[in-house]
Parts: sequence; C-alpha cells; structure tokens
Amino acid sequence: MFLGEFIAEFSDYENKLDIKGSSITLDIIEDEEIVISFADIKKLCELFIQDKLNKNHLCFIADALQLCDLVDFEEEGVFDYVAELTDPEINGVFTKQRAIEIVEKFT
Repeated sequence: MFLGEFIAEFSDYENKLDIKGSSITLDIIEDEEIVISFADIKKLCELFIQDKLNKNHLCFIADALQLCDLVDFEEEGVFDYVAELTDPEINGVFTKQRAIEIVEKFT
C-alpha cells in the first residue's frame, strides 16, 4: 500500500473525525525541510482519483503539512490548494471532480 506505514495514524484520525471537538496526536519528525509544489498537489489529486488515497487521507496529509514548521510552499498559491484538502466542514467536501480540475490545470 502506498501509505502503509501510516495506517495506524490514519485509522485513529478517521475514527475521531465524527467526534466533534476531538483531536489526535500527530508525530511529526522534522529532520529536513520539505518544499511542496503544484506538482505535489497534482500527484495527491491523481492518487485520490485512482482511489489510492481517500478524502480522509488527503485531509490528514494536508493537516500535517500545515502544522510542520519545516514545510515550505514552492510558489504562492500552493498553500491554498493544501488548505482546500483540509477539514470538509470548513472547506467543503473535496470531490473527485475537483481533483480532476486540479490535475487538468497542472498538466
């Protein structure tokens, strides 16, 4: 599986999504700077379209990216796409149609 090593964290995350006000622990190892680009957003969308990631996986990844101090965003606007993948109660449900639009935009 693409994200096999994170299955326990995803499971805990998904179990708590329906509990209002719940929180989870994110163990983030920041040993090097990560730069997120439009190509990375496109890849996440492609994996979502291919059912290799679900909307909860995207949300989990986006939350972690936003919380890490050593994550930088290559260009202005990349952060906005990451934010779009977060909490559906805040940003609306991320759909496959929206993922397709993003892939097409960056192809």
